[in-house]
Amino acid sequence: MSRTRITEEYILIGTAVIVKLILALIAFHHSFYHSDEFLHIDAGHHLAFGFYDFPPIIAILAFLQNLFHSDSLYINRMSALTAGSLIVIFSGLITLKLGGKRPALLIVLAAILFSPGFAGAQILFLPVVFEQLFWIIFIYYMVCYSENSADKYLILAGVIAAIAFLTKYSIVFLIGGFLPAILLIRREIFRNKAFWTGMIIFLIMIAPNIWWQYAHRFPVLTHMSELYRTQLNRNSFLDEQVQMNLFLNPAIAVFWITACFVLPFTRRLGKFRLVSFSLFFAFILLLLAKGKSYYFFPVILGLMPFGAVFFEQLLENKKWISYGYLAFLSLTGLLLLPEGLPVLKLDTYVALYHPKKLGQSRIPLPLDNFYSGPMWAKILGAVKNTYDNLPPDEKDHCLIWGRHYAYAGAMNLLGKKYHLPEAISFHSSYYAWVPEFSRGLTMILIGDVNWTKTNYLRYFDEVQEIAVIDNPYAESDTWAYHTIFLGRKLKYDSDALKRMFRDEIY
Repeated sequence: MSRTRITEEYILIGTAVIVKLILALIAFHHSFYHSDEFLHIDAGHHLAFGFYDFPPIIAILAFLQNLFHSDSLYINRMSALTAGSLIVIFSGLITLKLGGKRPALLIVLAAILFSPGFAGAQILFLPVVFEQLFWIIFIYYMVCYSENSADKYLILAGVIAAIAFLTKYSIVFLIGGFLPAILLIRREIFRNKAFWTGMIIFLIMIAPNIWWQYAHRFPVLTHMSELYRTQLNRNSFLDEQVQMNLFLNPAIAVFWITACFVLPFTRRLGKFRLVSFSLFFAFILLLLAKGKSYYFFPVILGLMPFGAVFFEQLLENKKWISYGYLAFLSLTGLLLLPEGLPVLKLDTYVALYHPKKLGQSRIPLPLDNFYSGPMWAKILGAVKNTYDNLPPDEKDHCLIWGRHYAYAGAMNLLGKKYHLPEAISFHSSYYAWVPEFSRGLTMILIGDVNWTKTNYLRYFDEVQEIAVIDNPYAESDTWAYHTIFLGRKLKYDSDALKRMFRDEIY
């Protein structure tokens, strides 16, 4: 590969990063926080070796972003924006390592840039973007090892696997895919000291989180059990796969499906069969685990370079087909992109895509969080008015109780400029952060449509309805309305309430 061509291909990767950043900044301008982001941002104020529903890396990133003491979307998504850019870079580097040339590289870059699923997930401060990043870095190191068998890549893979585990436990599916692939393709790796060195480093790095899980009775298992009971066991395999392909851009399916189910069983890219078989096994494990559609995003991201290079080599003498399909993929992706990335203003999106209305005014949007800014402003306004009208003696000890973690997180992030009191919740990881308080308190209560005055009267002697805030873009009926109450004369202290909600964390 000539120095000139390397330079050209690096310029293509750099250009793709710039395009990705521009698209992300446009999306930031048109959107607001995803409700789950509030939880992860607040986790930065409660650093620990573990949390009830996610590993600790995202809390460390939140801690660093919180040093700016800002509720700016741009500040609180800095690390996500960085991770998304690195995903583009490492995906491009893998393509080049596999022997890919310009057509394959352009297809991989376009697949990431113009996929609603990838683009939408990679702008949010959620574990999924960092999960994708560390999967792709792990795959990159294993591709490098397959190329020259340098021991350092096994050790680096162990380090990255540990960081990935501490980001999202799903890396176990990729590790679970590599182990049978090693048995099948390169058993000698098990006799390599570097492999065991990497494994020991992995175990040492994850040990504090495992200890935390043990000390807290493995809440991750409780969380997964509840997830299977309420969601995963009800998922239709066909529906999830159709939804996944539509959301990722159907035009890329030919590449990842071929890379997953055809390439490992051919002689093409034979030097890298260890990695291609690993991705095949990881995909099968995710299928057996009944994963949601977005659970497959990291493995498909890893498969794309393999599929693109496979077809590039297959069509080496017919490059016009590759470039023609690249144009089709890009056009399809651009048309679908607003379905996952808010590159359009809401009014423009509605006018162009005609989402189906529910009733007279509700327009359910799958990603309603992107357009939730006005809703949160109304909730904040109602909470502020309620708090400002409290007598001084009640104000001094008032707390905000969010039934869902999103309410508590939003109040703690966005409510600072309104000088609102601390928000608590007994939901999700907030359960561990509940401060001590005594009976008799006054609380401002925020809940969804399912929590009525009757529910709150179980905990307060007096409950007054303050406001009902509608969410005209809610996809779920549960989130169509948000209720705000004022609760006085709390019947229980913090310890008693924690005992009552112990089995209702998730």
